[in-house]
Amino acid sequence: MGWEWNHGTLPYLYVSEWTSRGVETGFSSRHGGVSTGAYASLNLGLHVGDTPETVLENRGRWLARFGADWQGVAVGEQVHGSHVLWVENSDGGRGARSLDTALPQVDGLLTQSGLGLMAFFADCVPIFFYHPRLEAVGLAHAGWKGTVGKIVLRMLEALAERGGRPEEAWVALGPSIGACCYEVDEPLAERFRVDFEETPFLTPTCQGHYRLDLGQANQIMLRTAGVPEEQIAVAGQCSACHPDRFFSHRRDGIPTGRMAGWIRHRGKGES
Repeated sequence: MGWEWNHGTLPYLYVSEWTSRGVETGFSSRHGGVSTGAYASLNLGLHVGDTPETVLENRGRWLARFGADWQGVAVGEQVHGSHVLWVENSDGGRGARSLDTALPQVDGLLTQSGLGLMAFFADCVPIFFYHPRLEAVGLAHAGWKGTVGKIVLRMLEALAERGGRPEEAWVALGPSIGACCYEVDEPLAERFRVDFEETPFLTPTCQGHYRLDLGQANQIMLRTAGVPEEQIAVAGQCSACHPDRFFSHRRDGIPTGRMAGWIRHRGKGES
């Protein structure tokens, strides 16, 4: 089980095995939009300084690729936290066209409706969830704060509250910054040591500095919680290593654009 490219004028990655199960996934590249300069070309983030009208044109193209309209998607505020929220069809349109209407203070979304979920990334780990028995899908935004806050466990706990066992869950980790490009200092490394029994995702480089593999840290939590390794798909592409494919906050600084993650259970019907 893994990620594949869907090429064309608007290329994106998707989890091919989930498609046959009625679950639509997508992680955009930086190509296929109308933004210019540091945001070229498919910047999908409204919060990074790009012209709003341009971003909305890009978002319209992205949603059209999946046959979705503005009311068929929900977006969280994304505050680098670990709060998780179940959303319903009545939340359709939240955050799609405006930051002001986004679901507040939330970095993880889950739904059992036919609503699409969308979140934005430029190095943080996009984590997609599918629970077949519950017919639920989810999408989490996990930077270092969300990883320390164990947002993946909060997502699994939310599924468990509705009767879903971790061993039934399917999870996919999209492109994010890799250990190759992410060096952190001793205070941040200590944050992880406090919250994790073992830290194989921290590799010493020089005195007081470490390479941090956020993807591995999240995979460890998922496996420890009971998600089978064969049900975890990892894109394994570093966002910072590929300026031709992805935006990267660590590589480019400010300003830069954002990719989008998308998930929808097509078997639940259009919202």
